Amino acid sequence: MTSVANRIEKADDTEFIAAVDLGSNSFHLVIAKLESNRLLVVDRIKEIVRFGGGLDANSYLTPQAQNRALNCLKRFGERLRNVPATNLRAVGTNTFRKAKNIQQFLPEAEKSLGHTIEVITGREEARLIYESVCYGLSSDNAENQLVIDIGGGSTEIIAGIGHSPHLVESLYIGCVSLSKAYFPNGRISQERMIRAEQAAQLEIRAVHKQYLDHGWEKTLGCSGTIRAIGTATEIFNGESGVISSDGLKKIRKEILKRKHTSDLVELGFDVDRCEVLPGGFAVVSALFELLEIESIEVSDLALREGVMYDLLGRLRNEDARESTIQSLTKQWSVDRSHAQRVQATALNLFDQVENNWFEGFPETRNLLSWAALVHEIGLTIAHAKFHEHGAYLLENSDMAGFSRPEQTALGALVRWHRRKFSVSAFRAYNSQLPKRIMCRLCVLLRLAVLLHRPRTDRPGLSVEIRVKKKSIHITFPPGWLNQHPLTRADLIQEKLCLQQAGFRLFVST
Repeated sequence: MTSVANRIEKADDTEFIAAVDLGSNSFHLVIAKLESNRLLVVDRIKEIVRFGGGLDANSYLTPQAQNRALNCLKRFGERLRNVPATNLRAVGTNTFRKAKNIQQFLPEAEKSLGHTIEVITGREEARLIYESVCYGLSSDNAENQLVIDIGGGSTEIIAGIGHSPHLVESLYIGCVSLSKAYFPNGRISQERMIRAEQAAQLEIRAVHKQYLDHGWEKTLGCSGTIRAIGTATEIFNGESGVISSDGLKKIRKEILKRKHTSDLVELGFDVDRCEVLPGGFAVVSALFELLEIESIEVSDLALREGVMYDLLGRLRNEDARESTIQSLTKQWSVDRSHAQRVQATALNLFDQVENNWFEGFPETRNLLSWAALVHEIGLTIAHAKFHEHGAYLLENSDMAGFSRPEQTALGALVRWHRRKFSVSAFRAYNSQLPKRIMCRLCVLLRLAVLLHRPRTDRPGLSVEIRVKKKSIHITFPPGWLNQHPLTRADLIQEKLCLQQAGFRLFVST
């Protein structure tokens, strides 16, 4: 993995980068300027939204939680109004993943923010957190390390060496969820704390053995819960920037002396943090116990910085998604030569029609490129319906750098790159791209795959394409189709398939 420090060295000092982290407890906005090869933060906004606390018993967001979130996003949107969309990335975490009505909420949320919101997987969240914390270390760092982030609805645990994560897990325990479940109405007792710690241990037990087997030399922690406990430990144990096992025990005793979360301000905790502190503490306590942690170094960096660094990499053509696609083609034994031929033709077609079909959608070229490279990953499972197998793999794999909608879009393109193709093809896919754009991308992929059915180099193949709404005109060199009757037959069949999706295909020489 390329270090963030190396990425920054290639950056333009005049650029601004912005990240929006939409957590289960609080929403964060960070804006930074590239200056002297460093990201210099120029503005931060944090608001306690309690988004995760707004999930009802059936995992639906309540109207009150939605209103709190939308009001915050409107304020963020005002601050971001002059930041270019290409330099801004907004991510939604656990509550966005968990809420059953999130698809109804997202359009209004994106309108309030004025930008697309990516719902990222737990493991992608963990990867970005690890990248962020590693940035705070020396550029030549090569230590074994464990990174922990306790959020409102999930806890990320990452073990790695230097800037490379090896074990990545996201557990469904967090300061908001545990506080809501075990400390209702803010009531604190030893019995409640023990039950919360046991609940956290149950989640951690599923993965703790593999982390202990991996081992690490130091443990780092980030985000609100760990920073708050670190501050309290400094007050009561004289430790600065670190949480020791002894310090944690002292804080536990002090917490249990209080009967209500509102009393925790006496320990130096912020008023906004007190309400969810007991649940977060239970997670920290369980991690110390099961992972045999002696101390945690507190990092000031968190997910939002990781989002900025990853975005910076994309702007500098060091995109983690490219590495993921290459890994997938290797893992599933894709015929790379054939995939690259399809990719080259698909991109050639795209470049000819971009202004007419894809203006205003800059990410579509990358999406088509990646889909071409992985369109055959399902062949390793079975040739029959390999396009369906491939779609399933893309939609359900842990793909570093990709958001859920991006994986959904990739899966949809691979699913419909062959055989039937109809207007209803993309209705079940919650891609953030409009259905008409997805259909157009799929048409180009289908044509590129068709043109390379012989799976060999095709010297002399030069295709011109013109489009107007749903009309597609393809022109081949004189005599080329007469020399390739199989391709001519395939085009006749494809013309019928495209008609089902409302497209008209015209072929000439």
